[in-house]
Amino acid sequence: MSVVPEAREASTVPVPEAREASTLPVPEAREASTLPVPEAREASTVPVPEAREGHIVAVSPHLDDAALSASVALSAGGVTVATVFTAVPAADWPVSWWDRLTGATSSVQRQRDRLAEDAAAMTLLSAKAVHLDAAEAQYRGGDPDLGPATERLTDLLAEAGEVWLPSAIGGHPDHAFARDAGLRAAAAAGHRQVRLYADFPYVIAYGWPDWVSGVPGATCLDAAFWLAEQIAAAGLDAASLTPAVTRLSPPQRDLKKEVIAAYQSQAAALKLAPEDLAAEPAKLDFELAWRMPLT
Repeated sequence: MSVVPEAREASTVPVPEAREASTLPVPEAREASTLPVPEAREASTVPVPEAREGHIVAVSPHLDDAALSASVALSAGGVTVATVFTAVPAADWPVSWWDRLTGATSSVQRQRDRLAEDAAAMTLLSAKAVHLDAAEAQYRGGDPDLGPATERLTDLLAEAGEVWLPSAIGGHPDHAFARDAGLRAAAAAGHRQVRLYADFPYVIAYGWPDWVSGVPGATCLDAAFWLAEQIAAAGLDAASLTPAVTRLSPPQRDLKKEVIAAYQSQAAALKLAPEDLAAEPAKLDFELAWRMPLT
């Protein structure tokens, strides 16, 4: 979860600017009310494919995204987390903006640190890590060639019962690249649906929407509108998405705090340091995902 340009005004976390990374069509922005809410799930006319047997395979853009966004699902046991952008940069690669922000003086060493952090987080979740070794945006020029990664994902997803992908909320190009590679691989592996997790902490840039939290948001701030705009900007059809809100129990909150702490090089820049969570405990109240059929 790196290479995040300066935050937009009023955002509580650095939110990257969107690029034309997605291969999916981008619909016009919808009003916030068009985003399906959990209470409407029973009334949905979207056909729900039958579940497949097997374990969860989650696709993570960077070393932390899936773990931070879907810790409850990933701690279910027997989960595989396939992270797309894990390559260590060339020895002469200059320290990147994001790495410098997080206190690093060498991007090579920082990426090695992050690989070690990811191993610790996967141990906490009892999950298996698979690294696809593509170079992330801050360590490359231009768009990535994800052909090899998509082929490996197709093999991994062929054995999966559930596929979890980033939704690309926040506009980071690597999140859209990883999601689209996962969608191609899931279709090639014969899946009829996927789960899209809400990219955390970008999803709470303006707090949890009231349809997630069940309580009114701040005065003169419509987080639901912002999230609906993000769904549209990500190239997703809101009408096809069935949301699932998970309220974290006290043990699940404790585990998520441990997972966040494992990614210690990233936590402060993402405003997830212990003092941030103490000041805003509602950040850990929920995890959000959507079921999306593949057509």
